[in-house]
Amino acid sequence: MRRPAVLAALMVPAVLAAAPVAGAREPTTLSATTLEHTAFGPVDARALAAHWGLREADVARYRRYMALEGRYFYAHLDPVLVLGLIETDPEQRVRYAERYLAGERRRIGEQTAFANLVADVQRRRYGREPPVDFSILPQAAGSPEYRQARARRLGLPPPPDAPAPPHPVPPEPATLQAGDTVDFLVEPHCRTACYDRLRAILANPKVRVLLYGRGFPDDAALVAWLEQWPDPAPEAVARVEPRRFDPVVFAGHALAPLPVALLRRRGVVVGTP
Repeated sequence: MRRPAVLAALMVPAVLAAAPVAGAREPTTLSATTLEHTAFGPVDARALAAHWGLREADVARYRRYMALEGRYFYAHLDPVLVLGLIETDPEQRVRYAERYLAGERRRIGEQTAFANLVADVQRRRYGREPPVDFSILPQAAGSPEYRQARARRLGLPPPPDAPAPPHPVPPEPATLQAGDTVDFLVEPHCRTACYDRLRAILANPKVRVLLYGRGFPDDAALVAWLEQWPDPAPEAVARVEPRRFDPVVFAGHALAPLPVALLRRRGVVVGTP
């Protein structure tokens, strides 16, 4: 009679050992996440022909052409326009033109209808607003054609012609100070005038010169130009740093007579030395 009780007493620890501990977590498993994205596969010839109002033979011809030559020039055009461009038969060409015109008129109608809807929503939400005067923008202020068109639209007298100066106004002369840098532009044919100006600038012992060469075949030619400077002071030459021509540095001054010297103080052009 005691045997079942003994078996039950032996089974209780086994069951407790097999049961999960309260609060214990299952080990986490890592798995790859499937990324879903839109993929554009090939379109059936019948569906493509039905969409563009073409025949399946037209679609086959379009695909043959786009497989080689057309993909370099006409990949951004729709099939009807491409077929019209490559068609040689006058009657077929007219058919493509009619189909293309019908599609364009439909698309333009949809676009203008939506634009009118946007304008109507704007009026209902914000009321009547003053028109935007684009002539106040810097881009329009420098456009004579825009100013003339605006004057005609508003019934104003035509604006006076304001031809741009041949060269930008050069910066004002400035006094060299210790720590200044001078951007100095030369060309191979500029000799005496450039050497004399360079000597005058380097007379200030605390000024550094960045020598830019324009029209030199390579950097070595610019260094040779500097070495041909007659009787320079060695200390002055040590403060000259040859550099390759950079049009950004001389933007607006590249057409000025040589030599071009821009006095730069703390990175900003403040004048000419």
